[in-house]
Amino acid sequence: MSIFDCALVVYRSSYIGFDFGQIASIQDVANTRSETFMFLVWNLFLAWIPYWLSMAMHHFSKKWIVVILLMTWLVFLPNAPYLVTDLLHVRFRPPVPYWYDTMMLFSFAWTGLFLGFLSLLDVQCFLEKKFGKKISDVLIWIAIILCAFGVYIGRCQRWNTWDIITHPYQLFCDIMQVVFHPIANLSSLGLAVVMTGVLGLGYMAMKVLVSD
Repeated sequence: MSIFDCALVVYRSSYIGFDFGQIASIQDVANTRSETFMFLVWNLFLAWIPYWLSMAMHHFSKKWIVVILLMTWLVFLPNAPYLVTDLLHVRFRPPVPYWYDTMMLFSFAWTGLFLGFLSLLDVQCFLEKKFGKKISDVLIWIAIILCAFGVYIGRCQRWNTWDIITHPYQLFCDIMQVVFHPIANLSSLGLAVVMTGVLGLGYMAMKVLVSD
């Protein structure tokens, strides 16, 4: 799925006659984002990180390593469903057909959701072995709620994962402003509420399919 998604971006860039030779750095990729949609490939890479981390947990027994992996996983988890919000970029951009951009963005969003759900399943399986089913269910739902809030912070507040390290104080202040003044941010905070429902129900459906 990821290879197919990347192929869609490459084909789109070739279709509009984009010169790949002008890209010499990540900054160049950022400068051509409206032409090439290459930012989707970067976002997809970030969506893979929580899945890799969830698989890595099963290979460590030391508690401090597991705790670090779990915390890092939770920080990166919003990057998976964040791809759904890239559907906001759907619009007609000649000469590319409208349907092509729609399907390309949907494909990336679906892959991101799939990676997020698989990651949650891996972590729940790990937590069940440690704490039992009831506690693991509670912890997973907390993770889903925090993940949805992370998507909101990324899309509406325009923060990214790396800002936890580069701008921790400013990020913390923005989060606290939202937490203590939810009414003032109600119009955009709805994204976190709806995303919680989408992720929660989608995850429940995924669990049923896997168990069957």
